[in-house]
Amino acid sequence: MNALPRVALTLMIASVPGALFAQEPEIEVLLPAPASRATEAPFTRTAGLLRSPPMNDLMRSGFPARIRYKIERWAVGGWADDLRATREWTLIVRYDQLGGVFKVVRVFRETATPLGESATIAGADSIVARLTRTPMPPPRRGERSYYTLGIELEMLSLGDLDELENWLKGELQPAVRGDRNPGTALTRGIRTLVVRLLGGEKRRYEARSPTFTP
Repeated sequence: MNALPRVALTLMIASVPGALFAQEPEIEVLLPAPASRATEAPFTRTAGLLRSPPMNDLMRSGFPARIRYKIERWAVGGWADDLRATREWTLIVRYDQLGGVFKVVRVFRETATPLGESATIAGADSIVARLTRTPMPPPRRGERSYYTLGIELEMLSLGDLDELENWLKGELQPAVRGDRNPGTALTRGIRTLVVRLLGGEKRRYEARSPTFTP
């Protein structure tokens, strides 16, 4: 893998700190219909996570995006609210240089499911923005509850790319789980440079549903 041209390109596209994430995304937790809230999980929607020219350039230069999701169901308590259920999943968005398309893969319980592909970053963002329902235990009838959604977006380092390719071929690897691989000194140096240019290693977003009683 030829790293140096990618570093140079990254310097050009991210010369202004924070440019990659200049536009705030739309994060939503949508409750089911009132009659279904005791039996069905909510929908989640995240639009605009990839919506920026710098993100497009960075991904076309070989840096995939990893988007982690965590949805939690809370029961309203007297002194403190109680966490009742949690589900997590991950989206991997990468640019296929040979095919000339952005590919979106969903990882849930160590199973990868292709969600689609697009020739444009806007199309990939539309795939990411689709309404998603992740199976989780619903609240009991009469239990005042609400859902929270946490999202963590980061660009994978050059040292993660081979691990990601291997994982997508069927081998569970740290690049998807988020465990760090020490890598070579060059990889660590490139990783540090990219982190500084992006204005931070990760971006986090949160949303909360209205409180409801099924």
